[in-house]
Amino acid sequence: MELTNVLPDDARGTDRLGSVAERLEGTTEAVAAASARIRRAAGERAADAVDRGADELRDRSDSDGALRDRVLERAADEACRRAVGRSAAELRERAETERDASLDRALEAFLRRYRLDATRLDEATLAAIRDRVAPEADLDPEELLERLADADGSTSNRDSRAGSTDAAVPVADASEDAYAQFRAALDLEAESPDRVLEAVLDRDAVEVARALEQGLEEFPTDRVLGGRRPGTEPTAGHSRDANVGPAAPTEPTVAAGADAGADPDSSATAGSASVATAAALAATTLLSDGVGDGRALARLLPVLASGGGESSGGLGDGILGWRLLELLSSSLTTADGGGVDLASLRSKSTGSKALVALFVANLVAMSIGAWLSREKAPPIPEEIRDPDGETVVTAEQIRLGKKAFQSNGLMSHGSILGNGSYFGVDLTADALELKAEYIREYYARERGADSVEDLEADERAVVAERVEREFDNDAPAGPIARYSAAEAYAHRRLREEYIDRYHGGDPDRGVPEEFVNSAAQAARIADFACWTAWMAHTDRPGSDHSYTNDWPYVPGTGNQPTGQVLVWSTISVVLLIAGGGAGVWAYHAFDFAEPATEVVDIPSPDSVSITPTQYAAAWYVPVAGALFVAQTLVGALLAHYYVERTGFYGIGDALGIDIVSLLPFSVGRTWHINLAILWITALWLAGGLFLPGLFTDSDPPLQAAAATGLLGVLVATTVGAFAGVWLSSQGAFDSPDEGELWWWLGSEGLEYLEVGRLWKVLLLVGFVGWTGLVLRSVRRLEEPPTGLGHFMTYAGGSIALMFAASMLYTPETNIAVTEFWRWWVVHMWVEGVFEFFVTAVVSVALVSMELLEKGDAEKAILFEVFAIMAAGIVGVSHHYWWVGLPDVWVPIGTTFSTLEFVPLLFVLYRSFGEYRTLKAQGESFPYTLPLLFIVGSSVWNFVGGGVLGFFINLPVINYYEHGTYLTVAHGHAATFGAFGLLALGLGTYVLRVVTPEAAWEPGWFRGAFWLTNVGLAVMTFVSLLPLGFLQLQTAFQDGYAAARSLEFYERDRVQTLLWARTLGDTPMILGALAFTAGAVRHLLAARRHRRAAPR
Repeated sequence: MELTNVLPDDARGTDRLGSVAERLEGTTEAVAAASARIRRAAGERAADAVDRGADELRDRSDSDGALRDRVLERAADEACRRAVGRSAAELRERAETERDASLDRALEAFLRRYRLDATRLDEATLAAIRDRVAPEADLDPEELLERLADADGSTSNRDSRAGSTDAAVPVADASEDAYAQFRAALDLEAESPDRVLEAVLDRDAVEVARALEQGLEEFPTDRVLGGRRPGTEPTAGHSRDANVGPAAPTEPTVAAGADAGADPDSSATAGSASVATAAALAATTLLSDGVGDGRALARLLPVLASGGGESSGGLGDGILGWRLLELLSSSLTTADGGGVDLASLRSKSTGSKALVALFVANLVAMSIGAWLSREKAPPIPEEIRDPDGETVVTAEQIRLGKKAFQSNGLMSHGSILGNGSYFGVDLTADALELKAEYIREYYARERGADSVEDLEADERAVVAERVEREFDNDAPAGPIARYSAAEAYAHRRLREEYIDRYHGGDPDRGVPEEFVNSAAQAARIADFACWTAWMAHTDRPGSDHSYTNDWPYVPGTGNQPTGQVLVWSTISVVLLIAGGGAGVWAYHAFDFAEPATEVVDIPSPDSVSITPTQYAAAWYVPVAGALFVAQTLVGALLAHYYVERTGFYGIGDALGIDIVSLLPFSVGRTWHINLAILWITALWLAGGLFLPGLFTDSDPPLQAAAATGLLGVLVATTVGAFAGVWLSSQGAFDSPDEGELWWWLGSEGLEYLEVGRLWKVLLLVGFVGWTGLVLRSVRRLEEPPTGLGHFMTYAGGSIALMFAASMLYTPETNIAVTEFWRWWVVHMWVEGVFEFFVTAVVSVALVSMELLEKGDAEKAILFEVFAIMAAGIVGVSHHYWWVGLPDVWVPIGTTFSTLEFVPLLFVLYRSFGEYRTLKAQGESFPYTLPLLFIVGSSVWNFVGGGVLGFFINLPVINYYEHGTYLTVAHGHAATFGAFGLLALGLGTYVLRVVTPEAAWEPGWFRGAFWLTNVGLAVMTFVSLLPLGFLQLQTAFQDGYAAARSLEFYERDRVQTLLWARTLGDTPMILGALAFTAGAVRHLLAARRHRRAAPR
């Protein structure tokens, strides 16, 4: 066969054979020369790029910190290990399964390169050419790269031709296969590139990176960044620092075709463009923040979008392919600039939208619940009359009784509907038991006996049956309710009892004389207590149980756990097992990063630049410490009141002072609870103001002055609120039937929210102001709305938002509806937004300590907050079971309060990771003590909030233990353990950063940590829990009123356990003193250092 027969028509002319030979010879020489230049340029530029890259990374690490360098190293090492370990095996497998296809493509590339017409070649010739290119086509990428690396410029032309001409074929083939797989992984075959790129912006960067890494592992990297196409010469002055990439070709080169008619869209060029596409997306996705110029990526993505929708060759234009490399090189080699902005890739926008939707859905659900609760709240009859038509009590008297109950602080002395303090009786259970007792007395007297005990056994049984039947009442159809004669008698006797107890005084109960100013007020309190007892035994319309789901259990009244309570208790156990398993699976399935366990080398705190706002925030710490000390001292006084109800170690008698009248238990408990909330909140506020400054070098204008002013407002509000509570107890304000000054300036009288309305408004203003200050600092971080700083701001703002619900009731509001809104605030705080804040602030602290990556922290926050919001908000309904709200809250509260345990599993896992980090860093790590407090907080959060919280929230357990010392154990372990220790850790962290290294004395804070932890453990497990179990047993056997009675507390075993609390209180007080003294000492040292430093 003549060669002229296989030439295209346009190539035929005179001296055809000479023309073909000349063309082949010239092309071969050009390819050989180009191949040699490629090898030399690749080797030289690769080595030079590595050297310059290492130098540049070292220079950049000096300015940007060691963390980013380690992140890049770990990411690069991991990617390389995966690539080396998998790419060769996968390519060999593909070569075996697709050998024929590879050979056909190699043959096609050979024919196209020399412009031979395949249709004019016979089968023998094609077979010969196929055999010629087969050895080279069988080479895998590693062999091809090795051949290029080992070759030098003195290699013969024949070897050059073999290395440059034929090796390009499998390179292109492998590149095309890899790019096709990459396109399939990102659904490029099903969607347009523009849509795919938009999806990338909304997708988790880790998911995208894995797909891209898989694509990169599939092709040989014989073209390095900074390399050039054959036929181009290096541009003068090109370097990494020049922020330019390889020169884009302006005309086709010899390798692409010998004349203008040559097709520039060769397979090699197409493969390069495909490689460039995958490399560009992978590199820009995997790089950490702060590398390169964000404008380069902005230019890169549109180019990818405009060319990525072609066939398998992808970006076929050679100039476009090299333009991609230029843009990628530009983004990677910028010496200074704002960095590649990958915030959009890491922003978890889908998760954020889901979180917002969940939050809104919860608010909508709870708003519907608020309306339903208001509509179905227990009615207050306009009048309750006896059989003779005489009015026993009116609605106005009941409402006045509620006001008197609140204004005299009886919810901080005893409780109502099981909510309040544990020192005195529960007025609902007490009134119900006394009512039953007086009714039995009434029927015994009808039978001629002074008391029921004087009756014969069969008569006592008849009376007991009649009393229980009388308690089984139906709700009145109209505004007038009817008492039996026995009930009217019992109501009037109860008034007499309460006048004697609360106005006349009862020292054995810790009630001083004239605790309630007038007999009329005491009578109204009795009316209010009788009404709550009435709704506890009166059936709700359309139901066979009372408004309170037949709570409390008082023998002889017919109240006992309903079938619904028992069924949902069983379901809650199933939910716990299923939810716990799902939580463990989710934690591992989402592959959350844990704090670093390798030793990190971070700068000394002395090298940290402190802003004026951070110094201002540091002054919150000793103020909070003083409040902490006051809280522990008051707590010790309250604990002693349980064993000596008339004084304090006889000091009052020796000095002639009535301590109980001067500082009643109700005032002390109000101070104790609110001091805890205030000192913990103050340290959290300090952390929120301090932490953003670790990521910036300056403050917003007037930020430091505003932070100092906020501290002054909080201190003044605290003093005013506490003074108002004490003055109200001394009768300094008007009585409830005269006005509402007590409500505005004194005490609202509701547990956790006792302070007057004016002081609460000021506190709300303070919370809002703090949120605004933190937001001003966070906005300087230039992070997306899902960044760490923003999460912390959202958490703080949520505290203010939930606190605003305390403004939604008045003294006249039905007690059931009041309890709805009160628990909305309290529960949403401690089991909702407080957990949100804990998660956010711990993550920010770990990132600032360089123990956790920012992206990993944001991902973990998003997931944990989602879990908290999913269960925690509606989970508030487990507080609604026994307070007169609709019984629909029983299944809802059981389900969601059980699921609240799931996010605490994540907290437990996090504590394990934090502990491993603590052990790994050793004593040389400058932030060991703050991390120690964080670890302790996580452990106690699980123990107090998770273990004890789930136990007491089982409906059938809660029915009997509600308002007992088991709740006290849960409250102390969860509040101080979870939130208090974290607050102390934040305070320690603030002091560690602002204190000069030479003045740092860790012993103060290490002592505070161990003293408070030992004190809390002894208090919880030696005193509170055993007391709670004894109360639970008594409530089950003898009734709830007996478990809360004075007789219970006077038992010898109970007295021993009450005294044992001293063993926990003492180290707790010492720990508070150690922390406060250390805070003052270190802050004074920081001030001296700051004044001595040159300005």
